[in-house]
Amino acid sequence: MKKIFRWFIVSVVLVVGLSGLTAYSAPLSSEGTGERTQVKDPVKVVCENGIMLGQSEEGVISFKGVPFAKPPTGKLRWKAPQAPDPSGDEIRCYDFGYTALQSEWPSEPASYFPKNEDCLTLNIWENKRVMDSEEPKPVMVFFHGGAYGWGGTTDPMYNGQNFAKAHDDVILVTCNYRLGLMAFPDFSKIEGGEDYTDINLALRDQIAALQWIKKNIAGFGGNPDNVTIFGESAGSWSVTALAISPKVRGLFRRVIAQSGEMVARDRKEAQKYADFIMKASGARNMKELLAVSGDEWMKLDSEKGIADACCYIVIDEDIIPKDLDKAFKDAAKSGVQMIMGSNSDEWNYFKEDFEGDTEEEKLDAWGKDMDAKYNEAFGDTDKEGKAALEELIKYEESIVPEEYAGNRKVKEALVKSGLVSEMWRYEILDFADRFADAGGDIRVYLWKVPSTRENMYKSAVHAVELAYVFNNLKDDIYAGEVDPGTAAKVQEAWVNFAGTGDPSVKGVLWKKYNTGTRDTMVIEKDKWECVSDPSKKTRELLKKAYGDKPYYVW
Repeated sequence: MKKIFRWFIVSVVLVVGLSGLTAYSAPLSSEGTGERTQVKDPVKVVCENGIMLGQSEEGVISFKGVPFAKPPTGKLRWKAPQAPDPSGDEIRCYDFGYTALQSEWPSEPASYFPKNEDCLTLNIWENKRVMDSEEPKPVMVFFHGGAYGWGGTTDPMYNGQNFAKAHDDVILVTCNYRLGLMAFPDFSKIEGGEDYTDINLALRDQIAALQWIKKNIAGFGGNPDNVTIFGESAGSWSVTALAISPKVRGLFRRVIAQSGEMVARDRKEAQKYADFIMKASGARNMKELLAVSGDEWMKLDSEKGIADACCYIVIDEDIIPKDLDKAFKDAAKSGVQMIMGSNSDEWNYFKEDFEGDTEEEKLDAWGKDMDAKYNEAFGDTDKEGKAALEELIKYEESIVPEEYAGNRKVKEALVKSGLVSEMWRYEILDFADRFADAGGDIRVYLWKVPSTRENMYKSAVHAVELAYVFNNLKDDIYAGEVDPGTAAKVQEAWVNFAGTGDPSVKGVLWKKYNTGTRDTMVIEKDKWECVSDPSKKTRELLKKAYGDKPYYVW
């Protein structure tokens, strides 16, 4: 199946304007006009690689399409990102840069914007009062989701205008990075690929962005020594990987991981992915691979499912060390602080991931995919584990909402989805447990504020919290009706954490997590409450099934 992470009406995307950069190759607008935003009196910030020109609008100053590395094109394709050359040139940062290469897919708005290998840009939003203040402000850096095959900062959900307008005590940054076939294959065993040993390029791009921020954010009013990285879904895979990586010490202090945790695979998986790409392209060596254009790669990706075959993060013994136990201990000792959590009904979102002319056809396809996961999960455990999973299924049957319990097909699907959602949360809690047991400072949440959308079964689906976090209450694509009070509260928690390391909000103490009490912030529309081990029943059943090595959903 397509491993995408959100649903959206494509027609909305097609009317949103986009342009690019000056001094770098720039994308066309979404209408193909090539027109650029014109600003009469730009805001200027001197950076190492140029003078960035931003614009002020409704009390918010923004800099879009800021280059943080050399374009990874030509001889730099499939190479680690290179720092940009020093420059005194002015660069117009009024419009987003290119989206990373990817195939188009309805649930990924960014996939319909202009795409190019020259995609290593970031965007900065700040309340005008930040620029006017003499006190450096905390910086929040977001990495988008999309299963490492889709997504980009052009997605309207990640627009920081509304967030910055509401908060004058933080700077928001969103970053692009390379995806899929441009980011994760290991071509070192391919003929002519001996010099192509840089892998985990998505993570390397993110590190390059953080290095640029460290060197330049002070000019925007930010505190380079108080950076929080946060991400959702694949972005959460990234930030949890960076949290325990020895390569990034000093680039950030805090991490917020929304619905995802690092699962590091063997490097051989990256070599298998390279073999898949070779076969899909028909190339016989690196020279022929390098001759394939970006447009041709996107066509091949769409036709051959290259993004679906992505191996994701692998242990490269550089960014991701071989000894993960030591990595967790070292990260905890470094003082990095974390928030980590998931949504109660994550997998209900993914029905919209499947093709079908009717809702029933989508439901059937979704059910078949979950059957495959179910069979695989059962095959990965013993007799006692199978009995535990059967008990978990009965529990899921007992909590299907009454309005859906009368439809046999829907009920069966929601039961299976509940099982998958709980297995995914078990993965996430496994990471939290390891970090806490290593002595790390971590808080955990369980998001239960539901979508109001019928196609999301009015449940707390994957990514439902993004509209709340970014304060984009009208641009939502899965939450439906967004409650402004809850949105303000979650933003307060995230911003408090970025500033001080304590996400507690007025009237609610958010306790630190440990494997003894397992204190967890349960987030509901009308109540925030720190509860001891709210996932106890499902966690204990899954522990019987899989012990300390969870079944990995992804």
